[in-house]
Amino acid sequence: MTARAAGVSRARIEWIDTDAAGIYHNSTVMRFVEAAEATLMRDRGLDDYFPVAPRVRLEVDFEAPLLFGQEVTATVEVAHVGVSSIRFAFEVWGEEHQGRPRRRAAYGAYVVVHIGSNAAGAAHVDGARSVPWPAAWAAALGPAE
Repeated sequence: MTARAAGVSRARIEWIDTDAAGIYHNSTVMRFVEAAEATLMRDRGLDDYFPVAPRVRLEVDFEAPLLFGQEVTATVEVAHVGVSSIRFAFEVWGEEHQGRPRRRAAYGAYVVVHIGSNAAGAAHVDGARSVPWPAAWAAALGPAE
């Protein structure tokens, strides 16, 4: 069995990531997840991926707070490569902090679609349509299912 393509990012909860009580904003999770996704794509040589792969679906379950100063590890894994879409699964973990054990803060999944280089930057424009992934990209990320 072949391991699925994955990316990891490590960061720390900064003051800008929190509310006045020092607890992270829910939107911070996606910043960490997207950093792990960027690592995954860079590691596979897919530097042109982001301008042509808009998100079309997102689901997140939040399990535990992340606190100011806490270290965080985000992992992203390719769950499914389709003809023109990819489904990613992710987890965001809060590392041990102020006597609290390491704990999963959030997990979920999201889907991106390939809109092709002719539509680069046009994901928000009416008329953008999905097109098949370049064969080299699909091969770099895993088998189509």
